[in-house]
Amino acid sequence: MKRLLVLCSILLAAPAEAGQQWELISVTRGSAWEVNAAKGALKQNGRILEGVLRDKTDGKADYQIRIELNGERAQATFRFISENDKGTILTGVYKKAAKPTKTHCPEQIQLMNSFQYIGLARDACEP
Repeated sequence: MKRLLVLCSILLAAPAEAGQQWELISVTRGSAWEVNAAKGALKQNGRILEGVLRDKTDGKADYQIRIELNGERAQATFRFISENDKGTILTGVYKKAAKPTKTHCPEQIQLMNSFQYIGLARDACEP
């Protein structure tokens, strides 16, 4: 019986460990406009959603993000790992479909500060 409980707890924990697939777009204003797109898994632990996403163009650049969700509000730390920066703080909103269906469960997070916009989205329903 004890082995069965251990097996069940491992199987139930597996989806949370795997993370959820998200897509990201980042628009930054420096000396010129820069647009980056990335995708990858973000793990959720309570109100925290975090992970590292890979650039869609070359698959090499990594973007690390940690988002704290508070109802419909979101605050994030975002950094370009390849630039070894400390990261920047962005704030914004979190939206989840009011009436999700079995095949359409959109979620999106819109974040910004004075020089950067980040949009994250996913349309993946939980089994």
